[in-house]
Amino acid sequence: MRRSFLLLAATLIAGRPVVDPAAEPGPLSGRQIFLARCIACHQADGSGLPAICPPLPNSSRLTGPPVDLIRILLLGMKGQVVRNGDAYNGTMPAWKFDLSDGQIADVVNDLNARWNPGAPTVAEETVRRIRDETASQKLFPTAKELNLSD
Repeated sequence: MRRSFLLLAATLIAGRPVVDPAAEPGPLSGRQIFLARCIACHQADGSGLPAICPPLPNSSRLTGPPVDLIRILLLGMKGQVVRNGDAYNGTMPAWKFDLSDGQIADVVNDLNARWNPGAPTVAEETVRRIRDETASQKLFPTAKELNLSD
């Protein structure tokens, strides 16, 4: 009761709504998920890390079929990949246990908005279908095991 009164008083004094820090946060956007989980390796501008993490702009993972990127986000990936003549040998985390179908769709759509404008929107149902199709696959496959070309 006292907390509600203080928030109301603060609102009246400030003349604008006050955000209750104890309120439940809303769902994270694809950009927020990228900033929380992906930026350390892929960097804010998508440039990646030399020899470890490939860049995102102009990546065949973004310009190719969305199923490839969704499978990577769900299962992760390890092993060498080559982009523009540069080799990268890092491990992409698997997010299938941490992110919902909607969150993965939001991440894919955010990546496309920034580095593959004009790409069709990926629906949550698409991610759900691919999650079901890959349910029995092992985590951290190589690009070859995912049938991806470098």
